[in-house]
Amino acid sequence: MLLRHTLYYFTARGLPGLVNFAALAVFTRLLAPEEFGRYALVLAGVGLANVIFFQWLRLVLARFYQANRSCREQYLGGIFALFLSVAVPVTGAGLVLALAWPDPLWQGLLLLSVALLLTQAWFELNLSLAQASIEPVRYGKLSGTKAVVAITLGGSLAWLGLGATAPVVGLVAAHLISFLAFGWFAWRGVKPALPGSDTLKSQLGYGLPLTVTFALSWVVSGSDRLLIAWLLDERSVGVYAAGYDLAFQTLMLVLTIINTAAFPLAVKALERGGGPAAKRQLGENGQLIFVAAIAGGSGFVALAPQVVEIVIGAEFRSAALAIFPWVVFAGAIAGIKAFHFDLAFQLGVASRWLVLTGAAAALSNLALNMLLIPGFGIIGAAWATLAAFVISALLSAVLGLRVFDMPPLGPMIGRALVIGGFSGGVAWLAAGQFTSVWSGLVSGLLAGTIVGLAACWLLNVAGVRARLQQRFSG
Repeated sequence: MLLRHTLYYFTARGLPGLVNFAALAVFTRLLAPEEFGRYALVLAGVGLANVIFFQWLRLVLARFYQANRSCREQYLGGIFALFLSVAVPVTGAGLVLALAWPDPLWQGLLLLSVALLLTQAWFELNLSLAQASIEPVRYGKLSGTKAVVAITLGGSLAWLGLGATAPVVGLVAAHLISFLAFGWFAWRGVKPALPGSDTLKSQLGYGLPLTVTFALSWVVSGSDRLLIAWLLDERSVGVYAAGYDLAFQTLMLVLTIINTAAFPLAVKALERGGGPAAKRQLGENGQLIFVAAIAGGSGFVALAPQVVEIVIGAEFRSAALAIFPWVVFAGAIAGIKAFHFDLAFQLGVASRWLVLTGAAAALSNLALNMLLIPGFGIIGAAWATLAAFVISALLSAVLGLRVFDMPPLGPMIGRALVIGGFSGGVAWLAAGQFTSVWSGLVSGLLAGTIVGLAACWLLNVAGVRARLQQRFSG
């Protein structure tokens, strides 16, 4: 079931991810680095507000939907009411901040940021509902429509010269259109009504520590852009964001696809079979996460010159290549932490411990950014990000064992290192045989993928060999 659902979500999230690749290529060619830097700062600020005010609600929906599926409309009515309770004051505060801002350029961007925050939060809540309902087709329709509309409208406006506002307007419209097309009917018959005090208390007890945790995670993955803008300039933010997003977000997309399919299966196993069943499911999930993170990261680094030249505009390329390997492996560590180690706290309903791991990462990231950016520029920011994720992942792994019975790490790490070494090395050798950028990328990607899949078969990752043999023998 894990592999089948992963393939479903690979289509559901992978195709929109390819569109986002194209969006990065479009915007780094149509926007100047300082304009792209302003757009990146908008996304960073909206991301922080989204995490603080709305992330907890999506996590509550994903974690407890299965347990409340017998009273679905009542449960979703509570979620809807909580969303409105948060959205109204946040909108008012955002409008006041935007209108009081002294810079007219940023005043307009902040007004758009309020609209982006609300539409993005509601859209992502609908994605969480599709995920919790185990409906990958609807999930894919939502994601795909949003990606296509965002690049089409945002790219058109950027071509017309609207600068940093163009991709923001495109995103706002994309969220609205995708919900109206494929999300509204999931809320038919749902009336907003705040949950009872006991239910609300348990939801807040689960969600609020995760809010603090994700806010601290934002410090690691997003505050570097604000610090670069403060210590350097908006142009440096633009070139850093282009390389960072290509490296980090692409690898995290792959890992998120796997987790999107895997996490509901782990929750379902826990609800129906208890801790032992959840541990077995986490063993399969975790092996897939480790292999994708390490093998995917090594292959991505091996093909970095080809990927950067194809995707990113000329003004951004040298900086992107400089930070690329550091950010890729930061993404691998971040994905392993978020999608394996941190699940111990979510399944064990002990999310408060995540605050400690997030605080350690945030504090170390801030200190290292302040220390390294003035002397090393954007490479220093990439080093700080990698170090912070390593610290938080180690802490999460150690503390998680006290909360939930997790599967052993040795087999996961061993298999992932073997597969990553072979697939990454073969991809690098194959790509080096061609002078053409496209030929090198295609040959490296094919060779690395074939070797990686063969290694997964031989090492029986996530039970793939046993399942296929059972199917074909039957």
